[in-house]
Amino acid sequence: MDRPGESLHQKLQALKDRTGLSLRAIAREMGYSQASSIQRYFSPDYSEPALPANFVSKLLAVLPGKGSPPITREEVLELASGTVAEIQRKRPSLPRSGVPVVGEVAAGLWMEAALFETENLEESTISYDVRFPPQAQYVVKVRGESLNRIAANGDLLLCVDYLAAGLELKENDLVLVERSRDNGMTIERTAKRLIKLNGESELMPESDDPRFQETIVYREGDFDHTEVKIKARIVMVFKPL
Repeated sequence: MDRPGESLHQKLQALKDRTGLSLRAIAREMGYSQASSIQRYFSPDYSEPALPANFVSKLLAVLPGKGSPPITREEVLELASGTVAEIQRKRPSLPRSGVPVVGEVAAGLWMEAALFETENLEESTISYDVRFPPQAQYVVKVRGESLNRIAANGDLLLCVDYLAAGLELKENDLVLVERSRDNGMTIERTAKRLIKLNGESELMPESDDPRFQETIVYREGDFDHTEVKIKARIVMVFKPL
């Protein structure tokens, strides 16, 4: 929906308004922790005639398909200073197959560690997220009501191994958590919201179910010999039809 005579700022702002997303939400979907990381490009004071190709390549992973009418790739590409080929070269080469499903996330369900290690991999129809290394990405399936504020039973979570991807965990990130007990013989996999209070990191529930209201203090071990590890950052929720 390009209009002749529109400035770069007007075009970019119009696309943002169509998404209905805040600047912070767009920044987070692009892989940034703060809106300030991209704010200069959305400012009317940005004086360049076009956006850098590497920035547009990240917008291509976020904007197309959002809004009404849905934003097209062509509308995003119109903002770029480089050719389509230059932009495509800046995008990582991603596998043609879907991200593998590596099991379930189910709070309250403790399994033998050997079962986690031998979980059958299956291919999903979810595409790899261009913002992160493919080898750091995997999918888990939600089982039960332990995440019902954001994900229902049967939904799929796209996860990124934050250490493998070189990411820094931030407050309010949704994270995949594994707890082990009995000297690592049994494991529980759950998901929590990372909150920092009084100098400590706490993992808060995202469920309305009274069975899953436990807050976990994130440290190496606690008094009942349960160890807690954050395994990944959850970057997307998919709801199968």
